[in-house]
Amino acid sequence: MDDVDYARELYRILTTLPDPEVPPGHLGDDWIDRCDGFGTEVKVTAIDVVPGEQGSQLDITFVLDLPDDLDVPHEGSMLLPLDAEWRDLSGYTEPEDYAPHVARRLVHNIHRRVRAYEPSRAEDDRDLPSRAEQHAMLLEVLGRRGQVEEQAANRYVIRRQQRDGLIALLTPDQWERVIHRHGLRRAGLLEHFDELFASTPREERFLVFWDGDATTSTREELPPAKKPWPPLREIRQRLSEARASGRDFGWYAYKPGSRD
Repeated sequence: MDDVDYARELYRILTTLPDPEVPPGHLGDDWIDRCDGFGTEVKVTAIDVVPGEQGSQLDITFVLDLPDDLDVPHEGSMLLPLDAEWRDLSGYTEPEDYAPHVARRLVHNIHRRVRAYEPSRAEDDRDLPSRAEQHAMLLEVLGRRGQVEEQAANRYVIRRQQRDGLIALLTPDQWERVIHRHGLRRAGLLEHFDELFASTPREERFLVFWDGDATTSTREELPPAKKPWPPLREIRQRLSEARASGRDFGWYAYKPGSRD
C-alpha cells in the first residue's frame, strides 16, 4: 500500500462513527479510545501526505469543540510520521494498527495546545539553570540507570548490569527544552525519567529527542520507533478464540478470578 492509499484508509477509519451498540467507556472493533473526546471534542477533517526530513509525513487537520471561555483556536493541524520503513518497525503496517495511536497523539496534542494558552505558572517564569548545571542534571538522570560515558559529542552510553546498554542522543539545546518542558525542579525531572525508564520495554534502548521531548526508541534514527504491539487482526482472532472456548483473554497482574 503506497502512502496516499494508506493515508486515505486512515482517514476513513478515523472519521467513521463508532458502533452505537458499544457501551460508553469500551473499545470498539477499531480499538480507538473515544473516552477522552476523540470524535466529539476533537474531529479529523483532512489527512494529507507531505514530505519531511525523516521521510513522508501525515498532515492531519482537525477541528475542536471547546467551551466558549477557552481562548484557544478551534482548528489546527499536526504532523505525524508515515515513512514506510518506520511503519513496519513500529507495527503499523496496516492503517487500522496506526489509527488508535494517531487518535491518542491527536488528543495529547490538543491537551498541550490548551495548556499553552493557560496563564504561566510561577515556575515557568524562573530562570533556567546554566548550561553547566543542565549538563550535570543530564548526567544525574542517566547515572541513575548505570555507568555513564560520553562516547562522543551529544552521545552518551549508559552501561547497565545484566542488560544491554542504553544510548542517549541529546544536544544541549534539546536537553534545555526537555528541562523547560518538565519543570525546573531537579526532583520533578528525576521522577519523570524514573517513571519513563521503568515503563520502557527492554527493546527500546535509545533515548532520542522528538516532538519537543526526550523519548525512548528501538533505534537511534528518527523518527523513534517503539516496540510494536500485535496487529489488530491477531488480537481479534485471539479474542474470538477465547470467547468461543469460554476462556479469558488479556494481560493480568494476577490470575483472573483469584481476587474479589
